[in-house]
Amino acid sequence: MQIRGRVRGIRSDRCRDVWFWKLATNGKFKTKILARLIDENTIMENRFREETFKNNLVSGKVGIFIWRVLKNRLPTHIELDKRGIDLDSVRCPLCDDGLESIDHALLFCKHSFEVWDRVYKWWNLGPVTRLSINEAFRGENNHSMSWVGCQIWQALEWTCAYLIWKNRNSKVFSNKSWNGPMALMEIQLKTFEWITSHSNKLKID
Repeated sequence: MQIRGRVRGIRSDRCRDVWFWKLATNGKFKTKILARLIDENTIMENRFREETFKNNLVSGKVGIFIWRVLKNRLPTHIELDKRGIDLDSVRCPLCDDGLESIDHALLFCKHSFEVWDRVYKWWNLGPVTRLSINEAFRGENNHSMSWVGCQIWQALEWTCAYLIWKNRNSKVFSNKSWNGPMALMEIQLKTFEWITSHSNKLKID
């Protein structure tokens, strides 16, 4: 994969070097823009080479996030340690009850599991008895729903995981807590927002 951009030049602006490139509308280089382009182009390339999973009811950034989850490419403490990044500990920064793998961070940390438990009860699916990355994100736990029901449920699961990770980062980097009731409300509102904005045919309340 190649992302091609042409540097138009460098000029001195009051003793500051300024880079100009054509992949941003304002001509300014930002690493977060480059990271997003790499993710998006990697998704497109892999779509033609291997099985991928797509749900049109959620934001594109959620789809990219789930692709990274399924490829084991989230920067959890275990993955960072494997890549030689020196950390004080590889234990979960939220519960400290286990090593922070992707499975632990998104599913089995007691804070994450509490969120999933609330989501299952909201949908009257009973307590969470079985949960895995494949079941949660590859659509293998459809609970005998209709096709539309499966798509909505998967959109909810993907949004749930995305927000769990987002709020994990808020806790780690900004020390902001996310309690169970707030978590469920945010998941409900964000899922509703994305589904209604991405589909004109589905009528949900």
